[in-house]
Amino acid sequence: MAVPQSHSLLLLICFFSFFHGRTFSLVIPVTKDSVTNQYLASVYHGSPIKPIHLVVDLGGPSLWMACGSSTSSRTIQSRSIQCVAATGGGSRSGSGGGACEVVAGNPFGALVGKALLVEDTVAVRALERSTAAVIVAVHSCAPRFLLQGLAKSAKGILGLGRNQISLPAQIATELGFHRRFSVCLSSTNGVVFPDSRSQDSVYGSEISSSLTYTPILTKIIDGSQSAEYFINVKAIKVDGNRLDLNKSLLDLDGEDGGGTRLSTVVPYTALESSIFKSLTAAFREAARAMNMKEVAPVASFEACFSSENMEMTAAGPKVPMIELILQSEMVRWKIDGRNSMVKVNDETFCLAIVDGGLKPKNAVVLGGYQMEDIVLDFDMGSSMLGFSSSLLQRKRSCSEFSPENLLKSTE
Repeated sequence: MAVPQSHSLLLLICFFSFFHGRTFSLVIPVTKDSVTNQYLASVYHGSPIKPIHLVVDLGGPSLWMACGSSTSSRTIQSRSIQCVAATGGGSRSGSGGGACEVVAGNPFGALVGKALLVEDTVAVRALERSTAAVIVAVHSCAPRFLLQGLAKSAKGILGLGRNQISLPAQIATELGFHRRFSVCLSSTNGVVFPDSRSQDSVYGSEISSSLTYTPILTKIIDGSQSAEYFINVKAIKVDGNRLDLNKSLLDLDGEDGGGTRLSTVVPYTALESSIFKSLTAAFREAARAMNMKEVAPVASFEACFSSENMEMTAAGPKVPMIELILQSEMVRWKIDGRNSMVKVNDETFCLAIVDGGLKPKNAVVLGGYQMEDIVLDFDMGSSMLGFSSSLLQRKRSCSEFSPENLLKSTE
């Protein structure tokens, strides 16, 4: 997909330097919307070029925006390579040609609608001042009703899922990068790095070398690979004690609704009902042993505790540790107080895990809150996910990797 030499793009280059083949760090700034708990990414789009906010959907299959007035937008034809990549050959326009129709979805509002596949200018800023990478990205032009349920300033959804047309995949193809991106979410300002080649220079070698890696599992749905990210959780521990669970629920290829999925759509981790009951019972027992005082539940949280006797640490309140055991006992995703407890008022912390019901889509859905202040490295070439421990343990935070903070550190 070559960049067109249009008047609008020439104006764009007056503001941004487009460069190819040199090492630089692309960054998509992310802010958390306090009203919806959605993560908003900032990119530049269209002609005239404008900054826009898109809600991050980690496992979303594609990029879509509400149809606007960009003069550089071009409709993709149904028999094109781009249409096949976006639809798997199933465009609604049929074999007779015409515009490529796709289905755009809003998982936050459980909405779907017909959309047109288009290509248009998208710019992602680089950490170097006044520079950006400019590509012509394939995305969907969607009806405006799909914006219902999104944060007020959002104009669409930025899907980061496992396919050829997610924005990180398109950037990698256009600029010759390895298909690999990283995410660092925060309760305030976070980042998505579409190119993870320069992790050491961004996160620092101490953090990047500490990442633990686990395979990203593939799930086939209706004959096609799901764009979602799944990991192989084999067991769950609370305070060092393994929960007695129906292991088939943790198996991605086991019972319906099995497996563990990562999601930024779900604000807090959701567990299948039997797993939720087992975990909350074990957490309460361990909390009593730590002299934590349980209080009345608040909102959608079941297990809540008084903050009066809680010891506060760099990684949040000192509470029973939750561990996800992955491919072996040596590979563990540890969830400490910062990511397991949410402060609901001045006197109360609640266990930030909710009941996902008896027959959920997946038995364990690791929500956005549990991924905050953790570096996540998605290596699509090797199908591996790298994850750090909580950065707060190092007295660091994902918010310090925002472009503004990183630029300040180089001054």
